[in-house]
Amino acid sequence: MSENKDSTHLPFWRPTSAAAAAITIVALPGFLVGSFAPQIKEDLNFGDTELGALLTFGYLVSSIIMQTGGGIADRRGPQLIIRTGIFIAAISALLIGTAAQTYVVLLLCIGLNRVGEGLIQPATNTLISNGVDQPRQGIAMATKQSAVPFSTALAGLAVPILGSTVGWKGTFLILAALAFPAWLLIPNIAVSKSGAFPSRRDMWRSRHLRIASIAGAFSAAAVVTMAGFLTTAAEEAGYSESSAGLILGIGGLIMIGARLSWGLLADKFEFDRFKAVSLLLTVGSSAFILLSIGTKTSVLLGSLISFGIGWAWPGLLLLGVIEQHPDDPGAATATLQTSIRVGAMVAPLGFGIVVDNSGFELAWVLAFSSTIVGAILMASASRALKSD
Repeated sequence: MSENKDSTHLPFWRPTSAAAAAITIVALPGFLVGSFAPQIKEDLNFGDTELGALLTFGYLVSSIIMQTGGGIADRRGPQLIIRTGIFIAAISALLIGTAAQTYVVLLLCIGLNRVGEGLIQPATNTLISNGVDQPRQGIAMATKQSAVPFSTALAGLAVPILGSTVGWKGTFLILAALAFPAWLLIPNIAVSKSGAFPSRRDMWRSRHLRIASIAGAFSAAAVVTMAGFLTTAAEEAGYSESSAGLILGIGGLIMIGARLSWGLLADKFEFDRFKAVSLLLTVGSSAFILLSIGTKTSVLLGSLISFGIGWAWPGLLLLGVIEQHPDDPGAATATLQTSIRVGAMVAPLGFGIVVDNSGFELAWVLAFSSTIVGAILMASASRALKSD
């Protein structure tokens, strides 16, 4: 441990920007598949059900890997785990850009990317928990989680900017090249514990974490399908391919502002993180009713509400978890994020099947119901925290 740098010697920006860069690199492939979905489906000859299966398979892989990544980061430091994940994500993007000639190859490449994501997600939480002073962890976590909507924005903007020139394969090659500077940015952070890391079963004994994890699964089920199918739904409502991608990009930028705002509030004020998440989910659920109407105006408004309110909660929720589990931030957030991946894993396939058989209206209503269940359970997690 003596070889590691003391986290207090690092400026705030270093662990924060490193975590955000790592998340961006590993999150972009999934969102690029969503934003370029019309082109990719046409080139590789598959439909919405197969698109849902693609997202589902990726989340299955990451949910299997995640607990290990978080536990090792807590005991041996996050640098090695995060750098390994970035390297894997770069290889995946390179293969998609050069070898993805069939749906099966694309599926395997996305699975490889999710191995990297499963390692990186909880390890970046360890990086922030150990590398950022507690009074600034709210904005640090919000910045790191803003990398996800930033990735969404980049994916949406890639369609009008790169779609007609390098295409979706060339876009993945550009992503592979960007992984190298992100790899160099990851700092070496000291961790305070050694020995065996707790298993998911050990962490699951914490009642508030267990309920919050289940709530996260229902909540993620809705928002992940929204991002994955938004461009397709927008085109069906009458938008052009470029305009649909632009909606996705603008929505991502709005989400960044929302997450950063909540991070600043969390650092400035003491409040129940879980109750705040429940409120965001409740208000944000209205977006899916608007999306179900299916007009150009309702799809636009629903998208903006979903991005700005309904999907503003992940950083706040993760902050609440690392505050309650300072000795095992990677393992605790891995438990939460594994459950979130389960929701994200099941929902896209089911959503795609519903869209293919009954249309978007019913699918969005089901997403609304899932969000409401998540909000109710998140409020229950707040109550459970007082009794743990």
